[in-house]
Amino acid sequence: MKPLRSLLCLLLCTVALVMMLRTCAFSILTIPQSGEAPVLLQGDRVLVNKWAYGLRRPYSQWGGYLRYRPRKAERGDWLAFNSPAVQSEALPDTSYLCVGRVMAGPGDTIWMGSQGRVSTSRDYQRGCIWPVTVPARGIHIHVTPWTAPLYALTIRRHEGTDVAVVRDSISVDNHLIDYFRFQRDYYWVASGNEENFFDSRTFGFVPAEFVLGKATAILYSFDPQQPWTSRWRRKRTLRRL
Repeated sequence: MKPLRSLLCLLLCTVALVMMLRTCAFSILTIPQSGEAPVLLQGDRVLVNKWAYGLRRPYSQWGGYLRYRPRKAERGDWLAFNSPAVQSEALPDTSYLCVGRVMAGPGDTIWMGSQGRVSTSRDYQRGCIWPVTVPARGIHIHVTPWTAPLYALTIRRHEGTDVAVVRDSISVDNHLIDYFRFQRDYYWVASGNEENFFDSRTFGFVPAEFVLGKATAILYSFDPQQPWTSRWRRKRTLRRL
């Protein structure tokens, strides 16, 4: 009986260690679709480092939001984040996870054009000529005709203020305003494929509180379209992002 108890104790300790690592250090996400192609494909298993930007306290619905040793994400990083398309009172870890590339951080400027084009600099050839400032904590952002719907969406969902778009501007308490002071830091997140609009062009800016961690590598990948005997994509094993 003693060897059996030792084996059970070892198994329980192993399970506890794995659960602790998945909760506090790393997580593995499965990419459900190929909207991030060619960087990420459906069936990729992506490793997420939860300490990259400071560990977000798990289960914020119990103890509230808190991040230990917070750090800013850099342009070009691949983020794992909770979907911002939730009600303003919802906590970040109560919505499903997404993956996207940081195009701009708090206080940065991006340039928008027609047909959903976005650039990190003014690009006349692509028509990206309208500047958009990514909101940052404590700064006043100028509301322009091309940014009013985007800022209104973010303010309504994440700033706790009821706003409306009126005549290419936004209205707070029935008063048109030219500037709004944001209380959170945000990121502009882009998909890996410009034709895939499920990114900040659709759901708006991503609050820093919604960031879970940094997607660092593809551990392995299975092609769900292939027979089970040939699903493993060998060339996508242990690839850095």
